[in-house]
Amino acid sequence: MRKNKTDEYFLGCVTRGGFTTSFKSLMDREGWFTYILKGGAGTGKSTLMKRIAAEFDGGKEIYHCSSDPASLDAVVLDDYKTIIVDGTAPHTFDPDVPAIKQVIINLGDHWDEQKLRSSQDDVLEAMALNRSYLGRSGRYVCALSDICFDTYSLGSEALDRGGIKTLAERIEKRVITGKGSGGEVSTRQLSAVTMQGFMTYADTLLSCGKVYRFTDDYFAAGSALFDELAAYATSRGYDVILCVTQLLGCDVTEHMMIPELDTAFVSVNKLGDIERTGRAVNLAKYYDEGLMTLKAPRLRLNRSAARTLMDEAAKTLTLAKQAHDEIEKHYIAAMDFGAIDKVADRLVGRIRARREV
Repeated sequence: MRKNKTDEYFLGCVTRGGFTTSFKSLMDREGWFTYILKGGAGTGKSTLMKRIAAEFDGGKEIYHCSSDPASLDAVVLDDYKTIIVDGTAPHTFDPDVPAIKQVIINLGDHWDEQKLRSSQDDVLEAMALNRSYLGRSGRYVCALSDICFDTYSLGSEALDRGGIKTLAERIEKRVITGKGSGGEVSTRQLSAVTMQGFMTYADTLLSCGKVYRFTDDYFAAGSALFDELAAYATSRGYDVILCVTQLLGCDVTEHMMIPELDTAFVSVNKLGDIERTGRAVNLAKYYDEGLMTLKAPRLRLNRSAARTLMDEAAKTLTLAKQAHDEIEKHYIAAMDFGAIDKVADRLVGRIRARREV
């Protein structure tokens, strides 16, 4: 495993159950400290996190916003056991053990309230528009998730689970050898529906030393295979990262990594954005051909409807971003960014001091 590797993920995404994130489990780890940033749009949270990411070497995890992938929601510094995260809605975080495990940094201390109040009507109008577009995009995503879950359900009914188990055993003997130093399972959000459509931080997977690709247009075989491999890997003492998919409401495994072995298992499908190139195991043979032939018209309809819904969700997220930019414009004009720079300087010093303790 490369010690200086930088992995990229999404902090969370909209699912059938609303905005979902598993990031809190990372904050709760023993020995870790979290700086929770508070403040509205345009207060410099993402810019501050980008500076922190650039200041520190070593292993890092960068978490992007699914509504605007250019914006950061969190940075995790492995060598410092330190997290910096945006704690504002929809991913609201607050200290559980203040000062000992988490502390709030309020960037709202450095805005000009009088200037903001003078543009109150414009800000409120932009906020209402942003909420409306985000709500609409969320409904598209929920419908997309239902369609994709129907495809997954059809695949599950036709799945040769015995064959998948045999395949897993062959892979385990060849790839998951030796003993690891952990044995925990954690989840990450590697893909999401964004303004650019369905987006995956594929380099997080493809930069691993060993990458095993599997094509699976029905989701069920890949998920079943990766869950088998994960159970075996943890029994051998390896930590496992499961990457769940927004297309199925974050209930189904899309990709899997074993960091200690520098190994990734990648699922490729027609709705995703990972290129169908290179050597791959085609999991189509692990579905009952007769059943899948009977279901072919429904599967084609699902795939067409999913693409339409994905396009509409992306367009609506673009409109939401435009409204968000309007909100940011007013807050940026009211911010004392010289003071924010000093906050960043102090934060860098505090993080460096943690390693010296």
